[in-house]
Amino acid sequence: MESKKITFSIDSNLRDVALIGLSINKICSQIPLSDVEVYQIEACVVEAINNTIEHAYKNSSGNPVEVKLNLGIDRITFEVCDIGIRMMASHTPSLDFDPDDLENLPEGGMGLFIIQQVMDQVDYTSGNGQNILKMTKIFTNKP
Repeated sequence: MESKKITFSIDSNLRDVALIGLSINKICSQIPLSDVEVYQIEACVVEAINNTIEHAYKNSSGNPVEVKLNLGIDRITFEVCDIGIRMMASHTPSLDFDPDDLENLPEGGMGLFIIQQVMDQVDYTSGNGQNILKMTKIFTNKP
């Protein structure tokens, strides 16, 4: 089977993110993934898009957000692409906090950590005016 490719494009508006989330969920529910994995992947893609809108575009609408999906025989890959402010290396996620201290839990930065825990491969590149967060999930139950 050769890979299948789809590109989704929305404006940098948080209310449009759900459209891609629904599409990702439906596509992932048709491939060899558990219901939990489908939900987790949808959440990762939605979180990445939300981060793009919030941080790369500073919640400003009128900017392109693209999600490129590549479905292969044993994996699915998503590239969340923007032309906004690039993510700094200091945004590397960390769980350096006391989970029992509910008053001082971190308010942000957990999304990227969760993405790295759910997805099998995560890579971020920035160049030629474009930022790309690439996330891959490898199928454990191949058809």
